Amino acid sequence: MTPLLQVEGLEVGYETGGGVFRRGGAGVRAVAGVDLALNAGEVLALVGESGCGKTTVARALVGLLRPSAGRIRFAGRDVEALGRDDRLAWRRAVQMVFQDPFDSLNPRKTALATLAQPLRIHRIVPRAELRREAARLLDRVGLSPGAAYLNRYPHQFSGGQRQRICIARAIAVRPQVIVADEPVSALDVSIRAQILTLFQELSRDLGLATIFITHDLTVVRSLSDRVAVMYLGRIVEEGPTDAVFALPRHPYTAALLAASPIPDPVLARRLLRRPLGGDVPSPADPPGGCAFHPRCAHAAAICGTQRPVPQPQPGGGMSACHFAADAPQWARPHDRILEEVS
Repeated sequence: MTPLLQVEGLEVGYETGGGVFRRGGAGVRAVAGVDLALNAGEVLALVGESGCGKTTVARALVGLLRPSAGRIRFAGRDVEALGRDDRLAWRRAVQMVFQDPFDSLNPRKTALATLAQPLRIHRIVPRAELRREAARLLDRVGLSPGAAYLNRYPHQFSGGQRQRICIARAIAVRPQVIVADEPVSALDVSIRAQILTLFQELSRDLGLATIFITHDLTVVRSLSDRVAVMYLGRIVEEGPTDAVFALPRHPYTAALLAASPIPDPVLARRLLRRPLGGDVPSPADPPGGCAFHPRCAHAAAICGTQRPVPQPQPGGGMSACHFAADAPQWARPHDRILEEVS
């Protein structure tokens, strides 16, 4: 089956060190060769620490950033080769929900104006139906009755309500793919569960394929079908969510899972955590070999000189680790830790 959205060798770089009195400067590869595939109706979680390149991947997927190298294919077609009309159709098919609902809404536009704009651009409904369709969209995302919210401005909504409007705007053009860039990180804890539930409902009811970007592994297991773990611009592990949680095949994935919060304070105190040492290297000066080796407790000489090639793993995943086969000896996933201390 051809993936609905496919990324091959994606690289995105930024220039640094320039300025008024200097030209050029050193470049930073924020994304250094990412391969991803998303099937229709699938939810893929993209996880990793802040600064690993997740948002850059998201912006490249929706056309807000131009890749330095690599290809993005939608329904088997290279996005860079699309003509004007086909490119407009691609932009309609792949929509994004941004991280901060406070900044992603125009403060001078009402909810009606915000939702009517994409409806007009893509000619989803006749002009006479814009108000009714906008109200229906607000109803669909949990702002009901939708007609009562149409004439309000962003400052008249709470953070959770603003994010619901952003989600309504994304689904207004009836897309096939939603790229959600940490859509709950700027919200209160009490609101996050409601927004996550809304994403699950929309994926199920509308048949949307979703890339859900987060650094919070606690929401991944219940939300996603597959998970891809990113470190310093590269995917280091990918696979079915249950398989990755049951036995991570990369030390970085194992460290993320071991650091997941434990709701029981008694168990949390009994658990002996080994903090991940060192800092994330600078993408402007990445280490040789495996980028994770300066922080890895299992690193060997080969890790500092040879970058591991992603290899298929049992359970249908892949891992970019020289010692992935030894994972049963060193991986301590979250579930196993809970069993040991309980």
